[in-house]
Amino acid sequence: MKNKSIDNPNQWQDGEFTFTEIIYQEYNNCKFSAGHVKGHPVDTLYLQAEKDGEITTQLLLRPDEMAAIAWVATGSLWSAMIAKFNKD
Repeated sequence: MKNKSIDNPNQWQDGEFTFTEIIYQEYNNCKFSAGHVKGHPVDTLYLQAEKDGEITTQLLLRPDEMAAIAWVATGSLWSAMIAKFNKD
C-alpha cells in the first residue's frame, strides 16, 4: 500500500506550530495520522486520532516517546495474536 501523504502532504498551522502529515490510515468513520511538528522546543512529532471528522486525540511527542508508543502497541498486538493462536 502506498502512503498517500508522501506525494501531497497535508500541512497546517496551529498557533506557533506547523504540522505536516506524513502518514495516515483511514477507516469508515475515523482516521489515524502522524507527522512532523515545527515550532515546539522539544516535541517534533504528532500522533492524531479523528472520529466522524472531529479530532479526538492529538499528542505532541519526542521521537523516543513515539517509538515507545509503537513498541507497546506492537507488543499488545503480538500478545493478542499469540493468545489467539494458542486458543486454536
